[in-house]
Amino acid sequence: MALRVTLALLLVAALWSLGLPGRVALEDATPPLGDAAFPAFGESFEPVPLARGSYAVEPAPHREAIERVEALLYRRAPAAPGDASAVESAVARLAEALLASEGLAHRQAGMELLAFAARVGARDDVGYPPASLVDLRGEWETLRARIFRPAPWLRTAAPDLDRIQEPPAAAADPRSDEALRAAAGELERLLARGRREVERLGEPVYDIDTPGRADGGQIRAWHDWGARWREQLASAMAPVWDLSPQPEDPLRAEALRALEDAHELLRRVPDGAGAWPTPFRPAWEARFRAASDALARARATLARAEPRDAAAAHARR
Repeated sequence: MALRVTLALLLVAALWSLGLPGRVALEDATPPLGDAAFPAFGESFEPVPLARGSYAVEPAPHREAIERVEALLYRRAPAAPGDASAVESAVARLAEALLASEGLAHRQAGMELLAFAARVGARDDVGYPPASLVDLRGEWETLRARIFRPAPWLRTAAPDLDRIQEPPAAAADPRSDEALRAAAGELERLLARGRREVERLGEPVYDIDTPGRADGGQIRAWHDWGARWREQLASAMAPVWDLSPQPEDPLRAEALRALEDAHELLRRVPDGAGAWPTPFRPAWEARFRAASDALARARATLARAEPRDAAAAHARR
């Protein structure tokens, strides 16, 4: 948090220094300065990206700070939690040094580095996979080419670095896959059975002349079926709800979210029976369709995981 506050203060200071022209004596005939005379900044205060070598900053005075950044980005090891925060801190220190230097080019470069640091820091969220060092390094190299003059000591990536830095795919948990497929299969069976049940129950019959009055026996039948229906749905989801820990692999986590979407849509199928006015049918039909789409998404996601798992196992051998 302290780093974010520091970044914000530095950014405001830089904007202030860039936005104030020097005190010069202007004659009455001097035309007013238009918007084009000052740098343009968006609402996020990110500078407009410029072409390669636009700032032409000499890197030698900042070599220690640059090497601190590149020691993280060119590390020959997989990405790890906390990498993004470490890169954010190192880039912010480099930005501070540039902002403290003389010249508009240095301050513009420092502001662009601050914006990059903020973007990197936003990726280090607890509970999510580590930020890709390959992606961060690619962004850094693009930014470095735009800001600094070439130097022989600036690092380049070895051909095998991408493969080394990307974390290995998580090993498949057979128990998770079995639970996800079992839940998907049971929800699909319930969906087909539920469609037949609601057709049998039918659209509630209302007294048109008396809002809120309907066939009490039919409404009770809907409510009784709804209670049994929700118990069956909860039983179908029990295999994945009982998993501990929950699936962490991105594809299996995505499949679980799709199953939970399907469950919630199916659970709401009886909602609205007995409510005024009609019709009720379009609501239950839409919920069944959306649940069917969610189940198809879960199946497709699990199918995508299988060839990826096989490729990862082959690479490990």
